[in-house]
Parts: sequence; structure tokens; C-alpha cells
Amino acid sequence: MKKIIILIILLANVMSCSELAELEAGHQQRMRERGMECMYNYKGEVQGCNYIR
Repeated sequence: MKKIIILIILLANVMSCSELAELEAGHQQRMRERGMECMYNYKGEVQGCNYIR
């Protein structure tokens, strides 16, 4: 009985981890699609880049 409960818990863990990985991959894809905008100083040097909101 204990082995079955442990197996169910482990399967639930694996399923939730795979769902989190899919969500993270989707988030990264949306960030890449949006593009980046960069800030420049008066010399034309890049100060920093961020994803467009």
C-alpha cells in the first residue's frame, strides 16, 4: 500500500514538473517574439536592453 501511495506522489511530481517546463518554454517564446529595446547614452553606447512590454 505504501509503495502505491509513493508511486502516485512521484507521478504527480513528474507531471507538475513537466507542466512547469512547458509554461516556462511558452513564456520564453513570447518574450522572444516581443523583441528588445535598448537604451543608449549620448556617445551611442548601449546602456542596457530589455524586452518590450
